[in-house]
Amino acid sequence: MVEQFNINGQIVNVDVQKTKALYEKLPLISDKEHCGCPECIYYTKVITHTSPAIKLFFKQFGIDPRKEAEVWRACENDNGTYYYIADYHFIGEIQDVPELDWINVEEASFGLTNRVGELPSPMIPETFTSPIIELIAKFNLRSGI
Repeated sequence: MVEQFNINGQIVNVDVQKTKALYEKLPLISDKEHCGCPECIYYTKVITHTSPAIKLFFKQFGIDPRKEAEVWRACENDNGTYYYIADYHFIGEIQDVPELDWINVEEASFGLTNRVGELPSPMIPETFTSPIIELIAKFNLRSGI
């Protein structure tokens, strides 16, 4: 069942249940079968300590933020936080435009882009089927553990 979200005045159609089912089968980013490097292990631990609003942003699309993403620790900030960029994917399509302007949710920014017609891609698990939206997340994360 496809759900509709109005984000920044644009309609985004999302198959939340199908996305959830796909994520359930995927390993954690911190698992060796996905990556398992120290930066991904850290990310997997601290992403669960973000604000309720950020957690809800992921959840509305069926995304488990501990899974599937391609994660980069871009830098360490002077205040002890780490700046991370992560690419996620979910089943859906943005109507009428190819991408949305950046969406700010507290200390995070999110970009959404249609990936229609760009499959297969080594960045997207082969179990995902078109249409797919790529979600880019940018955060400053501090260990909450």
